[in-house]
Amino acid sequence: MYITSMPSLKCHMFEPSKKMIWTIVGKHHEYWIDLELGYCSCNDYYFRTLSGQGMCYHLIFAKEKINSSIETVSFSDLEYYDFVKAVVNDNYMIIRNELGDLD
Repeated sequence: MYITSMPSLKCHMFEPSKKMIWTIVGKHHEYWIDLELGYCSCNDYYFRTLSGQGMCYHLIFAKEKINSSIETVSFSDLEYYDFVKAVVNDNYMIIRNELGDLD
C-alpha cells in the first residue's frame, strides 16, 4: 500500500476534554505519535530511536511542523475509546502484516 511521499501530520482533538492524539501519514502507513514522549509506532522508531541512533523521520518531521498549519480533526469525547482502539488495532495489523502471520 502506498499513501504519500511527504508525511502529513494530523491532530485528532477530542471535545470538550481537549485530549489530543497525533498521527502522521508516512510513506506506507499512518502512524501514531506522541510528541511529549518522543514515541512513534513505526519500525524505524524501534530500530533507530530505541537503540540511541536518533529520532525516526516521522518525529523529526512532526517537531519541525508542530508550529505551522496542521490538519485538526475534531471528535466527541464519547468517540475517544473507539478511536484509540482503532489506532491500536491498525498498528497491530501493520506489525502483523510486516512480520507475517503471528498465529
